[in-house]
This record gives sequence, structure tokens and C-alpha cells, in this order.
Amino acid sequence: MNTKIAASDNTRIMELIERAERETPFCDCGATAAAVACNRQIWLSCTRHQCPSEGALRRIIATLASAGHTRRLIAEGV
Repeated sequence: MNTKIAASDNTRIMELIERAERETPFCDCGATAAAVACNRQIWLSCTRHQCPSEGALRRIIATLASAGHTRRLIAEGV
């Protein structure tokens, strides 16, 4: 569902978010999955692992820790 859309298309963005959260309400670990905005993108992400902090080392550690958790791009360029 990797979809590029204009920021002005708020209705379409909300539809994509609602559909993604309805289709995947929980991560495999049991935590809630929720839409998260990060770097002009919207991700469906495990709430235990949100948008990684700034800094290369912190992003690497966050990526390793989030392996196996839900993280799916919903929309970009927003």
C-alpha cells in the first residue's frame, strides 16, 4: 500500500490511515499498531517502537530492536 499523495489530500490520507489501522490493529508482539508520522511519511508501526531518534547510532539500535515488529509505510510526501 505504498502510496505517494499530496499533503492537501487530507481525506485520502485519513482513509489510508483508518484502513491500515483496521486491517492490522496489533503487532505480532501483542502491542497496538498505530499510525506514526516520521520524516514526511506516515507509517503503521508497533507502539513499542516509534519513530527512531536522531543520530546514526540511535537509528541503528532502534532498527535492530524493532526487528519482527510491525512497520509498514502508509503514505509518503505528506
